[in-house]
Formats: sequence, C-alpha cells, structure tokens
Amino acid sequence: MKNQVTTILVIAFLAVTAQMAAQRRSPNLNIGFQLVQPLGEFSEQYQGFPAGIAGSLSIPIARSPIEWGVGYSWNSMGSSDRDIIALIHQDSVSGNVYSEGTLAIRSTTGRYLLHCRFRPLAGKIQPYADAFTGIETFKTATSITLDNSGYSSELATNRDHLDMTYCYGWALGLRLRVAPGFYIEGRYENITGGKVQYVDDASINVNSDNTIAFDLKESRTNKAVYQLGVAIGF
Repeated sequence: MKNQVTTILVIAFLAVTAQMAAQRRSPNLNIGFQLVQPLGEFSEQYQGFPAGIAGSLSIPIARSPIEWGVGYSWNSMGSSDRDIIALIHQDSVSGNVYSEGTLAIRSTTGRYLLHCRFRPLAGKIQPYADAFTGIETFKTATSITLDNSGYSSELATNRDHLDMTYCYGWALGLRLRVAPGFYIEGRYENITGGKVQYVDDASINVNSDNTIAFDLKESRTNKAVYQLGVAIGF
C-alpha cells in the first residue's frame, strides 16, 4: 500500500511538472498603486500611510516557473505648501528686497529592487511569490515660487536631504486574466528596511536668506505594502 501511494504521488508530481513546463511563458510587466503601512519603530516615528506607484519587469528562465526581474517603487511621505516672505534681491543701496511666495515641501522615497519570482501557473489565475532585495532612498526637496502680479516664477529649488538604506523582503501576488495578455493584480509585500534618517516635515522653517532649517528623525524602516494594479504579458 505504501509503495502504491508513493507511486501515485510521483506520477502526480510528474504530471504537474509536465503541465507547468508545457505552459507558454513570456516576459511580463506590471504597474500599480501602492499604500504603505509603517511597522515597528517606523510607525512610532512616522505618522501616516505613504501612497505611490510601482512597476516591475519579470523574465522567465526558459520554460520554468522561476522568473527574475527588476522593480521600482515611488512613495510620497508628505507634501505641503506654505505662504512665505522670500528674499529675492540683496542691494547695498536699497537693502534687501522681499516678495510674497510659496514654499513647496516634497518628501519621497524610492525603492530599487531585484527579485526572484515563483509563478507556478500561467493560465487565467496566476498566484506567485517573490523574494527581493535592493536599496531605498529617502529624499526631501523644497522649491520657492514667487507671486508676481498674477503670474508665478520659481526662485529656487533645493534637495535639502538625501539618505538611503538597504531593504529586502517577500511578496505574495495574485493575477486574474480579463483579456488575452492583460490581467488585474493584487499584491502584498513585507519589507525589512535598515536604519535611515528622514526629515520631520513639521519642523521645517525658512530662514531670512531662504535657507531651510529642519529636524531629522531616525528609525528602521520596516513596512507592509498593499498594491492593486494591472499586468501585461508580452
């Protein structure tokens, strides 16, 4: 009886393997909208749920269910516009000249990833699992725009802070085919991120010479990511 069960399991495994190998596999591109949930000490230091977009390209290895690929994600960690009085000119005769303006503050992250994917099925329903690693950047940029009698002109744009760290993790996804070569896709990512410094947006102030002063927060950057989008098979 034991030998019969073993034989049945071997035959079933070979049949599934043969079916997987017979399925047509091609490179695929996905793009989607993301919502990030900070975890652990990251959630203690940063209040909010960064949103953004992401995309990746996966290429199958021969006819196997294993794929490799690259991906990029962009998330906004906060943006605000503030009315300010900006210094626009310094003159030894007339002194400093100021004008009303707007300070735009933009804090963002970018993740650059390499992944390995296991996608066992290539039919109408396609579950998959990823393991990935890469780097993540944390950037804050500001720009000052002047209000000049009904039209606006940009006075200055600065990258005020940039830091980066490693990240790695895993993901589970599910695709449903709605047309030939076109899928809707849901995806969950669990990311472990290293320690990094990022700007506390609430602390940003503009000095009299238009320079920006701010405080930094520091924490590890573990997070969960929820993504909904589409995928295209070539």
